[in-house]
Parts: sequence; C-alpha cells; structure tokens
Amino acid sequence: MKDYTHLKYDERNLFKDLLFSNACKKKNGTLNLSEIARQTNRSVNTIKREIKRFKNIEDYTAIEAQKDYFKKRKKCIKKLPIFTEEQQKWLNLRFNIFGDTPAEIIQRFLIKFGIKFPAYLKTFYKWIHLGLLGLLKKNLLNGGRKNRTKKRPDNRGKLDERFRSIWDIENKESNVGWLEMDTVVGKDHQSAVLVLVEQSSKKYFAMKLENHTANEVLEKLEELVRINGLVGKIKGIITDRGKEFSKFEEMEKITGSNVYYCDPGSPKQKPLIERINREFRKRFPKGTDFNNVNQKRIDWVVNVICIMYDEAAKKQP
Repeated sequence: MKDYTHLKYDERNLFKDLLFSNACKKKNGTLNLSEIARQTNRSVNTIKREIKRFKNIEDYTAIEAQKDYFKKRKKCIKKLPIFTEEQQKWLNLRFNIFGDTPAEIIQRFLIKFGIKFPAYLKTFYKWIHLGLLGLLKKNLLNGGRKNRTKKRPDNRGKLDERFRSIWDIENKESNVGWLEMDTVVGKDHQSAVLVLVEQSSKKYFAMKLENHTANEVLEKLEELVRINGLVGKIKGIITDRGKEFSKFEEMEKITGSNVYYCDPGSPKQKPLIERINREFRKRFPKGTDFNNVNQKRIDWVVNVICIMYDEAAKKQP
C-alpha cells in the first residue's frame, strides 16, 4: 500500500484551475472528478474531500484551502499525555539506564502502575525518535537504525574444507541441547569474551578470553563445559567462521557433538545469541576493555540476563 502524501500549495493552485476549466466538465456541465483525478494523479476521494472544504465550489482558493488544512491538521495531532513525576523518572530509568525496549516498557508500565501505557508501540517509537519525554534515540536497538549489518564476505580466515555447514544439520527434533556460540569483542580487538546459549532454555554462558586465539577458545570451552555440567548433554553447536573457532575437530572432541558453521556474514542464522548479546552489550557497551573486567563481574551480568529470560519464560502461556 502506497503511503499517502498531503496536498501541497502548488497542487491546490492546480485544483483551482481544473475546477473552473471546461476541459474538466461533463457534457451536462457538472464536474468530471475522474478527469481531475487523472490530471493531478490523485484519487477521486481526495478531490471530493478538497472540494468539501468550501460550501460553494466557486469560493475555492488555494490560500484559504491551505489555511483550512493547517487548522484541521493542528487539531488532529495527538498531544503527549501527562506523566507523573514518578512515572517520568521510571521511564528514564528503564529506557535510558537499564536499556529496556519500548515493548518491554509498555508491559512493565502496566505491572508497575496498574494502568495501561497511554500509547501504542508505534506511537511510542515516534516519541523516542522525536526526542520527547527525555528518552534518547541512541538507546534503541542499533541506535534506531533498521538494518544493523549488510551481508558482506568474512575475511577472518578460512576453515578446513571438511567443516560442517549449518545446512548439514539433519534430524533436529528439538532445540534441547543445541548451543549457539560467539565471541563479544572488546576495545581495539585486544580483548574478548566467549559466549554460548542453549536454544531451548536460553541459558547463557560467558567466559573471559585473554588472547582471543583458537587454542584459548578450546581451553575456555572445555572449562565452561566442565564447570556447568554440560558433558554429554550437548547435541550440536552453531557458530560463525571466525579464526577463533577454526579448530572444530578439537571442539567436537571436547563437547562430544558436531560443530556447524553459519554462512559468511550471516549473523541471522544464529539469532538467539545475537539477541542475547545485545543484552550483554547494554552492560558492556562497545569500546569496553575486557582486560579491565574480571570474571566475577561477567558472571554477575550473565546471572542477571538468565534471570530476565527465566521470568519472561514463566509469563508465557
């Protein structure tokens, strides 16, 4: 469906000429609205609404029609609701500090104050994009941009041609036991965190890396599997084609399962970990030097994220 564009002053001047032109009249002398619509590339209903601005067609002028348009337009603009001081502080805390999404805020507003949020989700997004209510657009997902990345070749190195692609997965009956794996990179690519998530329970795991190498990933993966009791419970791992994940045979021995690689530049093939990594990034934004962050702090953030997803799962019917 094509978006409607409002009439401009020049178009109204053209309307005036066509309304009084004999070329736009039928044989019986009445207006030929279809002909006017054809010449102005507008619908017949638009022409009818424009004519109805005046009691008599003879009174139509572009200036008066434009004034009437602005007058009515001003009345139809939805005014911002009045929030209490407590509600305003809560909105600022949840959005600008904790990084909740607009959808999460609308749900939590009802729980917190016992009343429905006074706007639909789309309207709420408009307020944020306009900078209203003190809510900053930069705190939206990807800064409010629609497309986070473009599909581009991955130049971080090549895997052995024997590796398994995500398209090689067969007989996957459920998400239980399937993990998605990634790394969250720190400032200047000098530090990183190894992260995994179980697709069914959304249980999140994170382990700090010192050197961001394939050998260290093996070491930390083995430690992570051991301390979290995942031995014998993993059915498969989905990850990207970064150099740090190039030793797939060793990883398969550690986990007792196959490792499958996404297509180059295709983060959407492991959407769950990409989504949860955004929650992780809210606490450790881009530019964070993980060399200055200890494992205890990372574990605390992981625990907060796991609790959040557990609560969300309990609310689902």
